[in-house]
Amino acid sequence: SLALILNTTAYAAQISDPDLSQKNAINQMHHKLHADQASAKAKEAQTLTELNEMTIRENADLTAINAKIDELMLAKKNIMRLRYAHLVEMRKILSDEQKIEYDKAVLNRSAVK
Repeated sequence: SLALILNTTAYAAQISDPDLSQKNAINQMHHKLHADQASAKAKEAQTLTELNEMTIRENADLTAINAKIDELMLAKKNIMRLRYAHLVEMRKILSDEQKIEYDKAVLNRSAVK
C-alpha cells in the first residue's frame, strides 16, 4: 500500500501527492536500500556482540577492543553512506514543490536508524 511505502522512512512520508511513477520509484528505492543495508546491519550487530563479549572478559584487551570499535564504526559508516545516497536519490524524483517539505524533514533528522 502507499502508506506502507511512504512510511518505510520518516522523511519519505513528507512527500506530498506522489504520482504513480514516483510511488513505483520510491518502492524500488526502499527495497534496494533495505537489501543493500542488510549485510552492513548484520555486520554491525555481530561486531557489537563481539565488542560486548570482549569488554566483559577478565583482563580485557583495550587494543583489541579499540580495533573492534573501529570495525563497528566501519559498518555504521557504510550504513550511513547508503542512507544518505538514498536521500539524494529520493530527492531527484521530486518536484520543486515536493522538495520543500522533504528538505525540511531531512534537516530535522536527529538519528540514523
